[in-house]
Amino acid sequence: MTHANAVNPATNPAINPAANPAASPSHAAMPRAHAAGRRRPSVWAAFRWETRKAGNLWYWIVTVLFDAIGMFNGWSQYTGYQAEFARQGVTWAAIWGQAILLPSMVFMPVLVAAFAAQVEANEHRGRNWQRLNAAGTVNAAIAGKMLHGLAASALTVLVFEAEFILVGRFAAGFDLAQLGPFLLRGIPLTLSVWAIMTLTQAVSAKAESFAGTMSVMMVLTIGGCALSLAAPAIAGPYPLALITSASAARDLANIASPASMLASTTAAAIWTAISALIFHRLAKQAV
Repeated sequence: MTHANAVNPATNPAINPAANPAASPSHAAMPRAHAAGRRRPSVWAAFRWETRKAGNLWYWIVTVLFDAIGMFNGWSQYTGYQAEFARQGVTWAAIWGQAILLPSMVFMPVLVAAFAAQVEANEHRGRNWQRLNAAGTVNAAIAGKMLHGLAASALTVLVFEAEFILVGRFAAGFDLAQLGPFLLRGIPLTLSVWAIMTLTQAVSAKAESFAGTMSVMMVLTIGGCALSLAAPAIAGPYPLALITSASAARDLANIASPASMLASTTAAAIWTAISALIFHRLAKQAV
């Protein structure tokens, strides 16, 4: 080695950081800290990404159509017994009971499960859970999915409520001032839909495929229908019967009962929490 090519450790910044102040730990720590802050997983970013990739226009179209079937059932019952309902002073409840019964027992659980199962099947198809675990962003991804599930659940209930208001106000001429209890029912209904969506995500984390997830959810839905018909008094806590219980479709006398709403809301919140814990655990195990 010649003298010209010799390396002087005292003056070479690549070896001695003191020779290059920018390379010293005190200077390097700050950029690294800022970089770490920029790389911190963002729940909001995960939510926005989930919203973009899970558009599923088919779900919203079918939801509108199936809710319309329920509205037709409710409207048909009201027009068939209109004189009797008028004598009893029954207005919005005359349509609500039949309008929500079939969607809450069959349409909503199946559609919500299919919506969530399709999104989660794509995660497994692309081995996204393994990548998220490797990158350390799985917690933010799960939180984003949960927020997206809540938003989709709220919009699902909003579609039903909007159709219900349109039919009751413009087709039957009901007074909007009497609508309060039915709007408040939107709270336990939203949480019930969210509970089913989160449960589907948990099942999908184990089943991995769309067909496998829907097989499980269909069995649970059929079980919920059977339980609601055979023993409605004890069907309330069953996850796939939560929407029916939250709507008070089989207990219209308590449609405005705070205790009934609180019981439905609590049951839905418990199932959402349980399903979220299972979902988180199974997603973290994907390697």
